[in-house]
Amino acid sequence: MRDNSLAKRYAKALVGIIVNEKEYLLLKADLKEFHNLLEINPEFKAGMETSLFSKQQKAELFESISAKTNFNKKSISFLNEIIDANRVAVIDSIIESMEMLWFEKTGIEKFKVYSAIKLEKKLEKQLIDNLEKKLNKKIVLEKEIDTSLIAGIKLQKGSIYYDFSIEGNLNKLYETLIEGSGQDSETQEN
Repeated sequence: MRDNSLAKRYAKALVGIIVNEKEYLLLKADLKEFHNLLEINPEFKAGMETSLFSKQQKAELFESISAKTNFNKKSISFLNEIIDANRVAVIDSIIESMEMLWFEKTGIEKFKVYSAIKLEKKLEKQLIDNLEKKLNKKIVLEKEIDTSLIAGIKLQKGSIYYDFSIEGNLNKLYETLIEGSGQDSETQEN
């Protein structure tokens, strides 16, 4: 729990200095790239997240890395800050919180869409357009393949799910038929 609130504080500070969508995307990409470097090299990750490396070693390593990347100045400054404060272990939570806070700041709604197969661009655009029209907000989709779906989609916004799959529609039809017949599940069993 402490790590999550700590990550939110760092993310809030970072979002507070972001001036536009382009810069947000750039900083997010930089943080993800650094996180990926940690993930592909376990020794580097262990050294940066613990006291295995001294602060000076961590600073020198990061300086070497940032010289070979196209990291934005704000990204370099922010990463130097979390490295110096020995907070590298929460970078994934910072990235997650950063997205949530940026969307909140800019009035963007994020939906997760589950589909049986990859959504065609035309269908994806139509879904975004319909949601933006209905909610009067900019919409961002996070797409995920769900092989348990036969056809249709499921949408998730936070902890709320909207089921537009065949299975979901059949369940709704069943519930409507049961309610319409005046029977409940106990009556049917007798």
